Order: sequence, then structure tokens, then C-alpha cells
Amino acid sequence: MFFKLVRKNGRKMRRENSIFFVSLIVAVIAFYIFLSLENQDVIIFLKSMESDAVGKLLALLPVFYGVSLFLLFFLVYFSGLYQLGRRKYEFGVYLMLGMKRSRLFLLLLAEDIWNSLTSLLIGIPVAVFLSEMISLITSKVVGLGIIGHHFSFSFEAVLLTAAGFAGIKLVAFAILSGKMVRREIQYYFQEEEETERKTGGLVSILRLATGILCLAGAYSLAISGVAWSELLLMEATVILGMIGIFLAFSGLGTVLERFWKGGKKGLGIFTSRQLTEQISVQWKPLTVASLLFLAAFCFLGYGISAASTLRSQNASHGADFTFQGEETDIRTELQRTGAENYLDELYEMRFSMLLTDEIWEEDHPEYVHDFSWGTVMEAAGELTDQNERLTLESNLSYETEPYLIALSGYNEVLRAEGKEPLTLDENEIALYKNPQRLVGAEISALEKILENPQKIAIDGVNYSLYGKICSEPLVADRIITLDNALIVTDELFDRLTGPYPESYWNSMLKPEYVEEEGLMQGVYTVNELLKDSELTYESYLQSMGRQLFYNVASSYLTLYLAVIFLVIANTVISVQFLMHQRKTGKRCGILSLLGAGYDMLCDSAEKQVQWYFMVPLAAAVVNSIFGLPSLITGMSGSAGGEGIAFLLSGLVVIAAVCVIEWVYMKAVMHLNNRQLLSLIRQAEESQERL
Repeated sequence: MFFKLVRKNGRKMRRENSIFFVSLIVAVIAFYIFLSLENQDVIIFLKSMESDAVGKLLALLPVFYGVSLFLLFFLVYFSGLYQLGRRKYEFGVYLMLGMKRSRLFLLLLAEDIWNSLTSLLIGIPVAVFLSEMISLITSKVVGLGIIGHHFSFSFEAVLLTAAGFAGIKLVAFAILSGKMVRREIQYYFQEEEETERKTGGLVSILRLATGILCLAGAYSLAISGVAWSELLLMEATVILGMIGIFLAFSGLGTVLERFWKGGKKGLGIFTSRQLTEQISVQWKPLTVASLLFLAAFCFLGYGISAASTLRSQNASHGADFTFQGEETDIRTELQRTGAENYLDELYEMRFSMLLTDEIWEEDHPEYVHDFSWGTVMEAAGELTDQNERLTLESNLSYETEPYLIALSGYNEVLRAEGKEPLTLDENEIALYKNPQRLVGAEISALEKILENPQKIAIDGVNYSLYGKICSEPLVADRIITLDNALIVTDELFDRLTGPYPESYWNSMLKPEYVEEEGLMQGVYTVNELLKDSELTYESYLQSMGRQLFYNVASSYLTLYLAVIFLVIANTVISVQFLMHQRKTGKRCGILSLLGAGYDMLCDSAEKQVQWYFMVPLAAAVVNSIFGLPSLITGMSGSAGGEGIAFLLSGLVVIAAVCVIEWVYMKAVMHLNNRQLLSLIRQAEESQERL
């Protein structure tokens, strides 16, 4: 009988509180996918190239696991608070019929365990399926078909998910059920007291104005990028923004009351007063929900945007492989391994330092030269932007022995990228900047300087600078890391460097093979052929893998946090609304006796739900308009170009989340309408008895 009652009550709770049960299942799914991250095909692949970085990422999982459990505790607590509050009359009946308090406690514990097992039994299979789909889709997007997909089931992730949920459920249950069963018997039959409405007046208006000013200050610090310059400024921005949100919501009720007051007739007056009371009294939960929405929007926007850049691993580059050594030895080894069948012709990249220090003069007197930045230093000193001026002057002062790059090799890089080759006159030199180490202030300073003709001097001879900065990757990955260099004609290169420059040999995959198999798969195939060879080389796969790791790590973590925040925010706001409606249920009963029909009351309640959700949601959207660009600027290091693509993707995500919120609102409306129907029936029965 006891277990039959447990199953019956559990089924009834899941049916009547479906929105919270589904939220719990979503959290289970998110937990498993996150904890089984190391079994993802992409992560397994990245371990072979970025094992240290992947190891550090996986080492962070326990931290995220603990933080997530802490946050999910509030989801379980608030949903349990609402569910037990609805059933207190039922518990009173059990006690009146002779059930012991210990027996009631065991009943509630058994129901909680039963529902938890049900959510796990539903959530884990769905999570395994989604995890496999994510792994397959990600592998397809980034071109990892060569690795092959293997079905994976993480028993450890299942155990951690079950243990985590069991832990937080038991803690929440102990707190809630302990309070419930210790209540005096009359508590279970008392009606909920209506919450007193707080008045605001001038104080509320001042709070709202102060909050808006604080938010404006936080917006300006965030959007300008100042907040990312120092940790203290970041903390000040976050604190200022949170203070502004709390102050704005604490004074919002009075303003909304005046907004809703005019033009309302009939049941509209009741609707507006209900809303005003809810927002005035429950402004703290609404503020917390709005902050959670904001965090979810920013994380989800950034996570989806980062995931959308996974296809950009095939960005333009001039070398799939870079070899070091003698040309004949390289060709022989490529032929022996069969790698030459996949590669185009080799082309040479020549580098050499322009020797200017006298320490070289004893051994190579003919190759020691005088070098001066000429008019470039003078132009740098005339820049009006202090940051640009100081950055450029500091960097140029250390570049007393710049590297030289032969023009022929650089043009081969441009041809491989499908670009027009660079043409230099006999006395013309181009500036080169490493694309992996670009500094915004230095680039903008050089671009301003090159708008006017500039000259540098070598051995007293003036050379004109080319009007644009060159920044194409010279090798497959990092075998050469030149921060700054000068691109010169081959004749000038030979005259200044002598017969012993550094030579590297680049090669691209054959276009037909890339078109058929994909870039990453092609590079991976050649890598497998060359891994046992004696060649010293690097591949573009290393560069792709590094960038892929950054994108995968940022997208997975931010998407996971976004889901957790979104679920908790919706749970908090749903519980608060439904609890307030239950406390003020007598009002609806009185309106029913005065002639308000069920449809009219449902229409009023639906409007309340819409506004109650829209107030924190609208505040979060407005805040995310400023918060999302700041997050993108700080984490991607770009406010334009790629940053704009991130921003557009983020805005699309925000629109998608609004659709999700519409679904949540519909679910709350459904639960509230059922509650209204019960109240109306009780009022009608009371009227009939009278």
C-alpha cells in the first residue's frame, strides 16, 4: 500500500508539475554531456596535439561540477518549495488520519527518490543520444571523418550525474521536508496569508533613477573595453552593474503602477494591481532571474558564436606542410613514404637576420650593415594617440636587427592563398607583421604612418616603404616566429645576407585531394605517412588543432553554463509567480462569485504571466546588448571583423531564447489555469452550501 501510494503521488506530481520535472531532466542531460566531454571525438583527437591544454581543460571539470551542483541546488529547492506548499492540505489529512510524522517523512523521501530515479532513467538515455549526435556533428563540421566515430558510454559520467543529483536532492529534501513535518497540525489547514504590498513613492523613483545611472556607468566601462584592462576595473564594472540592477528593480513597481493605472477598466484594474504587487514584493527574485537571464544570454551567444567558427579552420594559408633540411633529402623522403602523391611542388622560403652589431664583423665583415628606421621614427613621434605612439616607439627601438624575407618565397605564399603576388621596385621594401602576434595599437599606428611616404636606410641608402602591411602566415605553424620583418627583392636579399640564409620548404596539398577529402582529413593522412620518417617538419594540422581547441573549449563550457543558468532562472521565476498566485487565490474566488467567468480569469492570469516574465527578460535583453559585445571584445580580442560575426550570432541566439521563454510562459499559464479551475470549483461549492 505504501509503495502504491508513492507511485501514485509521484505520477501525480510529475503530471501537475511537468515544467519542473522537464527542467530537471534538461539539467541531467546537460550534466552528462558535460561530464562525458573527454569521450567526444574532437577532444580525443585534440589530445594527440594539445594534450597539455586538453589536460588542463579536463582538470577544470571538477570545479565546474561543484559550481553547477551549487547552482542546481536552488532549482531543486525552489521547485520543491512550491510542490510541498501545494500539498500541505493533503499532508494535514494524512496526519489527521493517524499517519506518524516519521511515516510522512519516509513517504516524502520515497516520492523524491522515485521521481529522481524517473528523471535519471529518462534523462541519461536522451543525454547519451545527444552526446553522440554532438560528437558526430562536431566531427563532421571540423572535418574529422578520418578518425571515425566510436560509440561511447561514460559510466563514470552516469555515476557522477546520479551522485550529484542524489546529493542535492537529499539536502534540499532534508531542509524542506524537515520543516514541513515539524509544523503544528493547524498549519496544514490554514489558508496562505496574502503578502502585504509595499509602497514606494518618491523613494522608489529615486532608487530607479540611481539604478539607471549605475547601469549607464557599467555600460560605458564595459562597451569601451576599459573594464578588461585591469582586474579591479572588471570587478568594479560587475559590482556597479549588479547594484544598478537591484536598485532599478526595487523602484520599478511604483513606476509600473502609474504606467498600468491609466485607461484600465473592469478586470484590467485587477490585473494591473496583481502585477504591481508581485513586482513590488518579489523584486529580489526577479532581479536574480534577470541576472541569470543576462548570464545565459551572454554565455549562449558567445558559445554558439564560437561553435559557428569551427568551420573557419580552413582559413586561407600558404603552407600545409613546412620542411626543414636539404631539398634533395626532403624529396627523397617524401617519395619513399608516398606523401608526394598528396602534395604539390615544394617552394622555398628564405629568411635571414640583417646583421648590424659589430660582434659579427670579425667573421663576416662584408655582411654587417648600418640600419636606421629613418622617417618612420619621426612619424611615430608625431602620432596624436598616446597609446599608439608609445607602443610603436617602444617596439621600433628594439628592432635594430630586423629579419629579411625574400620576395619570391612570400609571393609563393600569396599564390597558394589565391592572392595577387606583391610587386616591389628595386628600392622598395615592405613591412611584415606576424599575424599571430598582431597588436592593435601598433597596427593602427603603422597604417596611419604608411598613409604618407616613408623611408628607411640601410648602409646609407634610402628605401621606400610599401604602403600596406603584409601579414600572411609564412609557414605551416610556428617553426618560424617573426614578430617583425622586412620583405625585400631577391637581389637585395642576396646582397645583404650572403650565401647562407635560413631555408624552409613549404608545400600545399593537391587541390583535387582537398576537394574530395577535406583539408583536415588530407593533412591528417599525410601526417600519418610522415610520422615515422626522419624529416623535420610541421603541419597546418597543429595550427588548426590549437585554434580548434580554443573554439571547442569556449563553446562547450559557455553553452553548458548557459543551459544551467537558463533552467535555474526560469524555475525561480515560475515558482515565484505560482506561489504568489496560490497565496492570493481567494481574490480569484471572490471575483468568480461576483460574475467573473473562468475564461476572463484565465485571460487575466495569462497577461500577468506574460508581463511577469517579460519584465526581467526585457531587462536582461537590454543589458545583453551591452554585455555581449563586451564579452566578445574581451574574450575574442576583436571588436570588428570576427567580433561582428560573434555579435550577430549572439543576437540570433537571444531571439531563439525568447522563443524558449514563450514555451515556458505557456507551461506556467497551463499550470496556473488548472489552479484557477480548482479555486473556482471550491468557490462554487461554498456558494452552493450557503
